[in-house]
Formats: sequence, C-alpha cells, structure tokens
Amino acid sequence: MKRVFYAFAVLLFATFAAWADPAGSYDVKGIELDGTSYHGDLVIAKKGDVYELTYTFDDGTTQEGSAVGDDSFLAYGYGDDEELGVGLMTAKGNVWEGIWTHVGATKMSTETWTRK
Repeated sequence: MKRVFYAFAVLLFATFAAWADPAGSYDVKGIELDGTSYHGDLVIAKKGDVYELTYTFDDGTTQEGSAVGDDSFLAYGYGDDEELGVGLMTAKGNVWEGIWTHVGATKMSTETWTRK
C-alpha cells in the first residue's frame, strides 16, 4: 500500500510540476496604453535559465522578448523596430496576469495570458 501511495504522490507531483512550467502556448489579451484592446498568440520557450517570448498579434505583427522567473512570476523585456518595453506577470492557475509599459511611457497597462 505504501508503494502505491508513493507512486501516486510522485505522479501527482510530476503532473503539477509540468503545469507549473510557464513554457507553452497562450492566448493573449491586453489593453494598449491608449486604451484600445489587442489580441494575439504567445509562445514561451525555455532556453537555459531564461524564457524566450514570441508574440504574434491578430494584425500579423510580431514581437520578441526574454523573461526571467519561475512558475509564479515572469519579468520580461520585449521589443521590435518601433518600441521597447518591460512587463511583470503573475500566475493564477492556468492564467497569467500582469502589467507592462513602453520605455519612455508615463503609465502602465494590463495583459492576460491564457494557456491553450
């Protein structure tokens, strides 16, 4: 009986550990600094000690970034030819919620990532 319990505990822990890893594909919803909404897709890939972020927005534009963190938070920087920015996301189950801003901006906005 102890072996069955131990095997179940290991399986359960491995399952939660896999869910906790932020790497994966997400639906993105956010609010621009001017108040307009945006949508898109996000792929997060683990690369060594950091994560690579690749956004593809509904209008076809893309942005790339890098993040540091773990299963509970990610701090990231991103950019393209027009803007650079930073953000901070916190995990809430299958959803990540956070704030972001552009370099030189005077306010912040919000973004939500929902795992696909």
